Amino acid sequence: MLTPADHIHHATGPRGTAVLDLRRGKWLMLDPDASKIWQAVTVRGGTAGLADEIAVPTGQDPQAISSRINAFVDELVVAGVLVDTDRPRRVHRRWWRR
Repeated sequence: MLTPADHIHHATGPRGTAVLDLRRGKWLMLDPDASKIWQAVTVRGGTAGLADEIAVPTGQDPQAISSRINAFVDELVVAGVLVDTDRPRRVHRRWWRR
């Protein structure tokens, strides 16, 4: 399941979502399309079925939409904005604590 990291705060409005990374002191502004993905992750815990919800009414290819959604989510995970709770957390060992 995907969830925002502990150091992330977010708010959604009619024009998109603002995401604040407290650790880095940076804002991430999501447009309405990216905001749909963010809402799916934060409300449902994942993006299952989202590609069909977007693609079918607009006549687009669900596979193409799905790959774009996955790429965007992967970017957020790599940036530390989202955390995949199904993956074990990496433990960083300090060199002085052997």
